[in-house]
Amino acid sequence: MPVYIDPPLWPAHGTHFSHLVSDASYEELHAFADRLGVPRRAFDRDHYDVRGSLYDAAVAAGARPVEGRELTRVLLRSGLRVPARARPERVARVLRRRWDGRFPALPRTGAELVERWGEPHRHYHGRSHLLAVLEALEQLVAEAGEALSPEQRDALVLAAWFHDAVYAGRPGQDERDSAALARDRLTGAGLAPGVVAEVQRLVLLTLDHAAGPGDLPGALLLDADLAVLGSPLGTYEAYAAGVRREYAHVTDDDFAAGRLRVLEGLWRQQPLYRTPAAQRRWGAGAARNLAGEIQRLRAAARRASAGAPDDVDVLTITAVCLHDDGGALLTVRKRGTDRFMLVGGKLDPGESPAEAAVRETAEEVGLRLHPGQLRLLGEFEAPAANEPGTWVRCTVFTAPLTGDPVARAEIEELRWQPLDDAAPAALPDDLAPLLREHVIPALRRSPDGLRPRPRSGASGGAVPR
Repeated sequence: MPVYIDPPLWPAHGTHFSHLVSDASYEELHAFADRLGVPRRAFDRDHYDVRGSLYDAAVAAGARPVEGRELTRVLLRSGLRVPARARPERVARVLRRRWDGRFPALPRTGAELVERWGEPHRHYHGRSHLLAVLEALEQLVAEAGEALSPEQRDALVLAAWFHDAVYAGRPGQDERDSAALARDRLTGAGLAPGVVAEVQRLVLLTLDHAAGPGDLPGALLLDADLAVLGSPLGTYEAYAAGVRREYAHVTDDDFAAGRLRVLEGLWRQQPLYRTPAAQRRWGAGAARNLAGEIQRLRAAARRASAGAPDDVDVLTITAVCLHDDGGALLTVRKRGTDRFMLVGGKLDPGESPAEAAVRETAEEVGLRLHPGQLRLLGEFEAPAANEPGTWVRCTVFTAPLTGDPVARAEIEELRWQPLDDAAPAALPDDLAPLLREHVIPALRRSPDGLRPRPRSGASGGAVPR
């Protein structure tokens, strides 16, 4: 299971760099880089950037030298290649190249669309979604063969570009505004009226996701737009989290109810996809993902309506979210227990939640805060992590990291929990229910919840006392 390196031909920072990849696993790649003395910060999602001065040492240590194109092919064959849509810094360039290659006479329109799709309030319906739809559409159109005319193919691609070009979180109106934008820009650019009308018609189909019998272009566009439903579980959960963040202004209960109606409507229209090619590619995965999320939303609705059971004790506690510079969340494990939770604890008589949060932070991890530094994240109820038959009602704050935390009092271990992939499937099983089911999802939705704090010095990983 070798690692591979290409020649140091890539200029940056006054020198030249090679790329180092593995055809087996990231773990193997990290281990080789560590032996070579390449810092972890040189890792860029699926490869290391290695200074040219280390090229000979890498080859001597066992890296197999290959040309750049062969290295790319190795990465693709390995399944470890991170696609462009997972690299936000590159997606805009990829989209511009796609547009300019397909519609070279319309550079201003392409630039405007790329800018629109990159608006900061978009969390799912952004550039990565657009690129994913374009890629899915390419696959489906290729299988359609000669059933589509060149004009229909152009209209389909243009409709994909315009279908969420206006996105203000107003279902129905956004689709109508996107269709109007397509009509205005494409008419002004001098496209044939028939093509403009077809683009507008296709964009409006996304309003209720309904294509009539025999409408192949409509079916292809709608299937490509829903391809994400059939993606691997981690990708699907990231999509669902992104949609929730776009509706952060909607309460949890209202969002869950609306989301459940949408998903149940999709579930009832089996087969989900209109074209055999799409159903073959994504149908089984979509059925699995939809069933899983519907089940979770129904269970959450039952818990929300019921609250804490009548026959359990409910403890009133407080907790604090502290992040390191990388955005990881500080969690603690108490002596004699196996669950990690937030810094915090029970309120003393006469204490406010904020006063208790300040006291508990000092007692458990030695950090000094004052109440003015606390920001309310929310109040949540969940089963207690370490006390069977007990629930907790917790007021949760976020606060800046004011120093290096140290395990004190009853705390036996500190652990930094990364939140860059906070999908449920990616979280450890030993997190407290409150943290897993309520706090981390709330942090993902909060504009400030995942913002790295200006303190460093607290490294990742477990920190035994």
